[in-house]
Amino acid sequence: MTLRRGSAARIGIAALLLGGCGLVPLPGGSSQPRQPTASAATASAATPPEASPAPSVSATPAGSASAATPETAGGPALATLYGDGHDDDHGGAKIEVIGLERTTPTSVTARFRISAETGMVRVAGFRASGLPGTTLYDDTRAFSGFYLLDHPRLSAYYPMRKEDIDRRAPCLCSYPDFFAKATPGAPAQHWAVYQVPPETTSVAVGFHHAGITAPLPISPAGTGARLDDEPDAAAITAAFPTTVPLATHLSGTTSSVAESDKQVEIALNTDVLFAFDEARLTSQARKILRRTADRIDAEATGAVHIVGHTDDVGTGRYNLALSLRRAKAVEQALAALVPDARFRTEGRGEDEPAGKGDSDQARARNRRVEVTFERASAVASQPGPEATATPSGPEPASAPSTTQASATPGPAVATATGQRELTGLSADLLELRRLSGKTLIATVDFRHTGEGGPVRLEGGAWDRDAEKFGSLLAVKIDFFWLALTDAAGTRYFPLMTAGDRHPERCVCSTPILTKVGPGEHIRMFVLMTAPPADVSSVDVNLFGFTPMKGVPVSG
Repeated sequence: MTLRRGSAARIGIAALLLGGCGLVPLPGGSSQPRQPTASAATASAATPPEASPAPSVSATPAGSASAATPETAGGPALATLYGDGHDDDHGGAKIEVIGLERTTPTSVTARFRISAETGMVRVAGFRASGLPGTTLYDDTRAFSGFYLLDHPRLSAYYPMRKEDIDRRAPCLCSYPDFFAKATPGAPAQHWAVYQVPPETTSVAVGFHHAGITAPLPISPAGTGARLDDEPDAAAITAAFPTTVPLATHLSGTTSSVAESDKQVEIALNTDVLFAFDEARLTSQARKILRRTADRIDAEATGAVHIVGHTDDVGTGRYNLALSLRRAKAVEQALAALVPDARFRTEGRGEDEPAGKGDSDQARARNRRVEVTFERASAVASQPGPEATATPSGPEPASAPSTTQASATPGPAVATATGQRELTGLSADLLELRRLSGKTLIATVDFRHTGEGGPVRLEGGAWDRDAEKFGSLLAVKIDFFWLALTDAAGTRYFPLMTAGDRHPERCVCSTPILTKVGPGEHIRMFVLMTAPPADVSSVDVNLFGFTPMKGVPVSG
């Protein structure tokens, strides 16, 4: 697995898959959107309602032919999400998670109840139209769009596949009728099965057009009422997992860090390590490399890979030699600090730029020495780029939320005004809420101010701020165009998929091809790398909008 950038050539394919999107007008023309569950993203933000008794159901053993009726399979929801106005499929949807049951030692069956607050919702709209680097399922009817997020393991679990293929794979989930509708008085209930490690006791539930819940408890086998056509244990055992590893990304003044559950990549700024055109370490470099050595000593398993990179100024041959000399200098310093470590060192010159273009900012990001290693721990830690690392271990478990969500509107915590291509839009930041020690959720409602014509939302992805703030994502189909900056100047970026095949996707909404016209709005979310717990506020840089200064981080 690598955390490196992949080709942006998949943009066209993804755009074809996503298709067009509609929008919904704000109720009564108001500029204040509905904000469910601290903006539909966490299940515990609202004041808990009075406790409801557990549903009176008879658990049906796996493999039995009988299934629960809609009434017996109902009862209080673990959490509720709401559609974001993204299109007619699920814009008015009320999405209730009614069960998370460990149906086999390595699987979890999630059960959902879908209804419409007004009008009707197409159930077939809950397919996985834009997965972040994972399987494309076989049928537009597949109830495949929901994922389970394992915060401590930085992993997203998508529905299992009946065949071990990544294209047109049959989904281990419900297949509702293509024309099936859910209405306020006639909800639809569906299921999906996920492979989840036995040691995982709670997961958050997310949908790309609604948001994500707080961590919810996984109940033991036999405690839930089965829905129609749920598979038995044998069918689940024969299926294949769809697990998407995720990586946090943050950038400090001396280094940038990308880390997943299994790998750490530290990009050291060579402008700090070396003088111009030199390969001799500066006095400041020793302190920086001590922090890197501490991480290697505490976490690394196997060989540590050191790769030197340069910008494109000068000849390719010269830059290749310079990058190797600088990588060797870093290796020698680290070997002295961690004598038991094994190193593999090479130089790649200007061939693998971290940032495209010939601006000063892009070239500065390209001048780096990357130190990459597999981590010994099975669960990722997240020290800051300037912090001394401690041995990683499981993240302390947070108390699972069992409160039902509320649709009570809430005020924006900050508002920004669109600039350049996004002139005519206003952005209400509805929340900046920690979900775990590693992640937080940012939810934004984009509103048309009523002046001018429709505005293409994806203009933020191409805005000049993307280069200014060192955006790590090159794929332009996702709502990744956001960076958080703390008082020390460290920047925090969206979580990205980690892997060779489909890198550079975020756990977020997909604004591609979306236009926002007068009287319209759309709510979007993105999972971000969280700053340390002692950081209580950050500047929010939403590309293409005016800055939002000193925004509090809640949760």
